[in-house]
Amino acid sequence: MITQIRIDGFKSFRDFRLDVPPTLIMLGPNGAGKSNLLDALRLVAAAVGGGLADTARGDSRLTPGALLHRFGPQSEDRAEEFVVEVSAVSLCDYGPLPITVRLSMQALPMTPPVLGVGECSVRLGDLPAPGATGPYSRSELREAMDEFSLLARDTRGTKAHLDVGKMQLGVVDSAVVLRAGVEEARGLLRRLALAESASWSSLVLDPVVMRQPSAGLSRPELGVDGGYLAAVLARIRSDSPAAWRRLLGDLASLVDGVEDVRTVSDERRQELDFEVLFSHTGWCAPPMLSDGTLRMIGLLAAAADPLRAPTVCVEEIENGMYPERVAELVRRLGRAGPDGAARQLIATTHSPALLAALRHDLSGSLVFLDQADHVDPVRRTVSRTTVARPLRAYDPDRAPGETVSPESVDRLLRRLGRGEGTA
Repeated sequence: MITQIRIDGFKSFRDFRLDVPPTLIMLGPNGAGKSNLLDALRLVAAAVGGGLADTARGDSRLTPGALLHRFGPQSEDRAEEFVVEVSAVSLCDYGPLPITVRLSMQALPMTPPVLGVGECSVRLGDLPAPGATGPYSRSELREAMDEFSLLARDTRGTKAHLDVGKMQLGVVDSAVVLRAGVEEARGLLRRLALAESASWSSLVLDPVVMRQPSAGLSRPELGVDGGYLAAVLARIRSDSPAAWRRLLGDLASLVDGVEDVRTVSDERRQELDFEVLFSHTGWCAPPMLSDGTLRMIGLLAAAADPLRAPTVCVEEIENGMYPERVAELVRRLGRAGPDGAARQLIATTHSPALLAALRHDLSGSLVFLDQADHVDPVRRTVSRTTVARPLRAYDPDRAPGETVSPESVDRLLRRLGRGEGTA
């Protein structure tokens, strides 16, 4: 699970840092940077997995000219490089181990713009701050770090550089440097980075895709568009009874009338499908289910799947769903797994109903993203950058503007007709 994100020079971010709790809900106006943050995670995941060029190709949000931060009077100048660092806690044989994945890219003197990979690496991370370790204790993390230090004596110098291959947003060979540390330690860090980052791409669930039967693959994972949903449900049901029972219980609590879910095998076509039992209408196949119900099933399946990395990222989580049920969905997606394993939800929203439901959560789970002026004293320029302000109780030790107060949220909700006591 992700514990911290640091971004500099990427899109709307300069000197940006965000502590990430087990449940992170980001709100803010259009253009505040919510999608940009998810793009940064997606780009790092693609680099770690060796698919950076394929991910960027054909995606207008990831063209070279769109990735570098712009500044200057008319935003005509660009930063020369960007750096994204993602710190996470990843479970391994030693226990929960903190790791940090780093991606840096530099602009090359070419036209059209070309970016070269400066570094794609994973290293042993620092011990997270108290309260930022999810379901794990700091002592568990220390023990895992001590065990790892036996494998790689110089733990701080052990860095696995992930070969992102010959790739281009133009065509540029990435430098691969192997630094101090035992090869086994480097291999472990690589495996943890690959496993952890596999879930950093946002789910963009497509009900059309989710209504299609799944090919009979042996151990499929849910696609970012919701593909293979039936096969994933079948695997969870057969391999993880506790996770399956929780999924059914969650779905029944969130969708009125749901009593059961079953998977259906078509031996002739070698396909899997599923059906949902409703109390008054009987068994319903996916074409009969609403878009919102399908999205609900897809998100619950992603969170319940023990083979999936612990983080679920989703943009505009409320899409197609009954507004009053979204808050309960968020609560259930952010819980630890039935076996106590870490689970994490990172989502964006524009929903006043969700804001109203979370208004009393002062844990830092609710974060407002907005734009602010960033002054560069070296270049003597001003640019608009993304800032993050979590909802927190008043703290005299915090600088003004670092957080959003409950009173500010109440005023906002009253303007939206969602304040306490409004009809």
